[in-house]
Amino acid sequence: MLLSFPGAEDPTRHLADLVGLHRVLTIRCAVHGERHRCQYAEDVRHLFDEGVEPARRLAQHDPAEGTRELARSLIDRSTFRTAAFQYGPAFDDFREALSCLREAGPT
Repeated sequence: MLLSFPGAEDPTRHLADLVGLHRVLTIRCAVHGERHRCQYAEDVRHLFDEGVEPARRLAQHDPAEGTRELARSLIDRSTFRTAAFQYGPAFDDFREALSCLREAGPT
């Protein structure tokens, strides 16, 4: 008997859960790392970047839910970039997030 990985039949089935979990873990890492300011920006930057990619895939697979999740991930990354004094990229993420929210429509 072969064991199957949950979601193996449909890899996008749990994508929304993955996006949410990644967001929680990323924010917790950033809060923890903020206490060690000298390296925290470099240590957690990739987590915010990695959070945007699955949200983009979710937006392609499920535009209704995914577009809002993409906006949330972009706002998270924008907030991080603002804290790291990267104002240009932060503003770009924020504008893209607003565009996503307009596209998603009212909640």
